[in-house]
Amino acid sequence: MRVVLRVMVASGLLVSGFANAANPANIEAEIAAFQGFFQKRFPDMPLAAYQDGASALPQYAQRRADRDTLMDIPRYAAALEKARVEWSTPFNNGKTFNDCFTDKPAATHYPYYNLESNDIRTVVGDINACLEANGEEPIENLENAKIARLVAAFNERFNGQALAVEVSTDGAQEWYERGKKFYWTKRGQLNFSCADCHVTSAGKSMRGDYLSAGLGHTSGFPTYHPKRVSAGDPWSTTHGRYKDCNERARAKPFSAQSNEYKALEFYEAVMSLGVPLKAPGLRQ
Repeated sequence: MRVVLRVMVASGLLVSGFANAANPANIEAEIAAFQGFFQKRFPDMPLAAYQDGASALPQYAQRRADRDTLMDIPRYAAALEKARVEWSTPFNNGKTFNDCFTDKPAATHYPYYNLESNDIRTVVGDINACLEANGEEPIENLENAKIARLVAAFNERFNGQALAVEVSTDGAQEWYERGKKFYWTKRGQLNFSCADCHVTSAGKSMRGDYLSAGLGHTSGFPTYHPKRVSAGDPWSTTHGRYKDCNERARAKPFSAQSNEYKALEFYEAVMSLGVPLKAPGLRQ
C-alpha cells in the first residue's frame, strides 16, 4: 500500500488516498486530477482526442496520416458487418441479442454495478448471459474474435457519446477502489504498475512504439490491429489487453472477466468520463 501511495504522490495524482473511503466528492476530485495530469502533459489535445489511444498523441503526428487513410475503408469493415448480422440473427427460440439488451444501459454506461449480484457487469459478461438465458452455448474463449466482434457491434451504436459510468452507490465505489488499487500497484519481475506505463511514461517510446495515455483507454475497445492480421488474431478485447500488459511486466495475468480485470476496467472507465466512445478502435 505504501508503494501505491508513493507512485500516486510522485505523479501528483493523490487526492483522497487509500485510507479514506471512496465517496462521490473524492472520486470527482480524483477524476479531475487524473485528467488534469494529461491536459498538462499534452496541452494541445482536447479530451475527445483520447478516444484514439496512442495514435492521438503528438508523438504520432507522422504516422497519423497513414492511420487516417486506413480509416477511410477500415480493415475491420467486413468483420464488423459480420458481427452486425450475428447480433441480429435469431437464436433457436427466435429471440436475438437485441431482446436481451433492451433493458441494459447504453455502451457508454458499461461497465456498471449490479446491486443484486454485488458485481460489475461488462458487455462481454452480458453477451454470454444472454446466450445462456436463451439456451445457447456461451462463448468460452473470452478473448477471441467472435466476442470482440459482438462487443463492437453493440458499442458502435453509441459512438460519439461520452463515457458516463455510474459510480454513486456504495457498492460501485467499493469496486472503484479495487480497480484503483490494481491500477497503481506494481507487480511482476519488472515491478511495473499500469500507471508506470500509461501515466508517468505516457507518450514515451518503448520497443519502437509510444505508450498510450491511460485517459480514454476503455473508449476504443475492442480494437483491431492490421499488423496482426497475418497471425490470425487482429482483434483485441479490453481484458485481453490487460493480460498482455501483465505478461509484458512478467507478472502472472488474471483470466478475462476475472474480478481483478472487471474492477480495473471499471476504474479506467470512471477516470475517462467525458471521453467519447469510438468502437472498434484501430491500433498498430
